[in-house]
Amino acid sequence: MKKLEAIIPEDKLDAVFNSLIQLDIGGFTYFTVKGRGKRPRQMVSSGRGGRFESAYNVNASIIVVVPDSKVDNVVDAITSNASTGLAGEGKIFIYNVDDAVDIGTKKRGESSL
Repeated sequence: MKKLEAIIPEDKLDAVFNSLIQLDIGGFTYFTVKGRGKRPRQMVSSGRGGRFESAYNVNASIIVVVPDSKVDNVVDAITSNASTGLAGEGKIFIYNVDDAVDIGTKKRGESSL
């Protein structure tokens, strides 16, 4: 099993979620996160009509654990739905998962997903 953690622009979240549902992924978690990368930061309006560059970008961090056989499909789904071809649109980190336990059913391993 693999754990994928993807950091993507927040406005791409719905498209990525829909693509994961189409892949029959059992579940995933996301957080709204702030950070800085290569992507240009947004211009923010101030209360008196002025504009300034934000100190960070607002992104989404998606966490999903999948069987090894689905990793490439999930990576393809995320990249094809979150990318516009520009640098700094995010990253996907892939980790090994030794075991997983479903708390309700007490199933272990891939059957817990």
